Amino acid sequence: MKRIHLTADTDTWTGASTTALLCARADADAIVFSAGCDAIVQRLEKGGVEVVRVPFGGWFAALNLSRALRHVAGDSFEIYVHSPSARKAAEGALKLVGRKEPVRLMDERPMPDFPAVAVAAPAAGEEPLLMWLGNITAGCGLKELIEQLGSRADRPWRLRVVGQGPAKIVSPILQRSRALGIDRRIEWVGYSANPYEQMNGVSHGIVADPQSVVAREFAAAGIPVITNISEIL
Repeated sequence: MKRIHLTADTDTWTGASTTALLCARADADAIVFSAGCDAIVQRLEKGGVEVVRVPFGGWFAALNLSRALRHVAGDSFEIYVHSPSARKAAEGALKLVGRKEPVRLMDERPMPDFPAVAVAAPAAGEEPLLMWLGNITAGCGLKELIEQLGSRADRPWRLRVVGQGPAKIVSPILQRSRALGIDRRIEWVGYSANPYEQMNGVSHGIVADPQSVVAREFAAAGIPVITNISEIL
């Protein structure tokens, strides 16, 4: 049984590519179909999985997927969609593929195991180092976090932000941190292909959803997560 994992990430790595990679790594007979740019494909390949680049966005998404499916060797197939935006294309591809072998589109988005990762613990006596990880978008919650931290400027804390986003969203957040007088307490790392490298010394991870991929990454490193800094500050 050949298992195919679809991730529609194009220019930005998200949890969809993370789960696709981990699922494929756990299965020797699995491949990843990626719509990603060179950096995303290279990160997947560096993770040790077979990757097929498929441009399944736009009008020809289903057609491109069906063409890729025709060239995959195997007797039967299961397709797992990690990016919800790719499900319609996958459904359309199955109607076009024309294979005699059984091909099944699985109903649920899989959530793989996140192997434990060793990171350095916070040093004794140091002020809490918080970490926010993800893509910086209009609704990601980072803007609200900066406001909360600004209201606790009299308390000990530092923040490490690991992620990237468009300038029109990031710049106002940077400006607001300066206006609040907390900019020197915030480390802006930017994108990291290995977020675990950024977790050394972190005391708490800040997440919006305790069941999210990011929360599971923190858990894999043994770092407790919080949804609101009022839980610790």
